Amino acid sequence: MLIDLRVAQLLCSRVCHDLIGPVGAVSSGIELMGEDSSMADDAMALIVRSSAQASRRLAFFRIAFGLGGATGPRAVAEARELAAALFDKGRAELDWPTETTRCAEGTIAPLAVKLLLNLVLLGTDCLPRGGAVAVRAAPLVEGVGIAVTAAGEGARLRDGVADAMAADPAPDALSAHTVGAAFAQSLARALGTAIEASEHAGEVRFAALLPFAEPGT
Repeated sequence: MLIDLRVAQLLCSRVCHDLIGPVGAVSSGIELMGEDSSMADDAMALIVRSSAQASRRLAFFRIAFGLGGATGPRAVAEARELAAALFDKGRAELDWPTETTRCAEGTIAPLAVKLLLNLVLLGTDCLPRGGAVAVRAAPLVEGVGIAVTAAGEGARLRDGVADAMAADPAPDALSAHTVGAAFAQSLARALGTAIEASEHAGEVRFAALLPFAEPGT
């Protein structure tokens, strides 16, 4: 229970960290409009750009971390749209072919859709200087095999991520930077599977078997 509580607290910290930038920029834009009317156009552009960024991140986090939402016949397609919006105008690019969506659409469990989004988020965390996150899928007997590969200059697992993905991480081993890995692995275990991470020069890969949805879900 202590670890569960700490994970929840750290996830909140992670979400706040990722939202404070664009929300703060909106506030700065409003202040600028009030202080210097000649900067109104620039300030409004900042507000529009930053509010859109905050909205995209909130939409992604709601499905990736929230209790519901990843259901329906278009769940995987909608997850792809959320991921594409998250990457919009960012340092990294998303390589998620429609073939990958078709492979998983309507077949994997709702919780597996959340795991897929968390794997994409783990990929972005591996790219300090930008690059590309590629999502690939292959149908297997027990489910859909997923590989999320982050490639770019300096791509690497963040310090502590491997420990956070362990079977029973110590509470003090988790931080706002590594809690996403612990949460993703928890999702995987709830699905009866596990995330495998591998690291090579300029590339990090996360792989998992996403189980099929139960009939009626």
